[in-house]
Amino acid sequence: MFSRPDAKTWIKLVTALFILTILKSEAAHGNRIAGEIKRLTGDAVRPNPNFLYPLLRQLEEKGYVAGHWENPATRGKRVYTITPGGLAYLGSLKDLARAKMLELERRHKAIREYLLAD
Repeated sequence: MFSRPDAKTWIKLVTALFILTILKSEAAHGNRIAGEIKRLTGDAVRPNPNFLYPLLRQLEEKGYVAGHWENPATRGKRVYTITPGGLAYLGSLKDLARAKMLELERRHKAIREYLLAD
């Protein structure tokens, strides 16, 4: 789903990584996932439902998560679980995120050292 992420796909990769990591611990519906992301990041990341739900659908279409309606008659909440394919994909996403974060940290360090040196 993601190859080497550019600036446009970075937030999508990070959000997918959050989703799969949360679902690795427990099944959850979209609002629960969004709440967990907010909690885990100290409100630094607050996923917009218009972004989160399409990403959940993409992950489901790719077979990384499985969803079912909590109450099929009302279709109120769709509960998601991680699939074996999602567990395997989680490792790939972590590798991509780790490489990107290390590169960002290296660049930030160089900028900080140059601009904030006394």
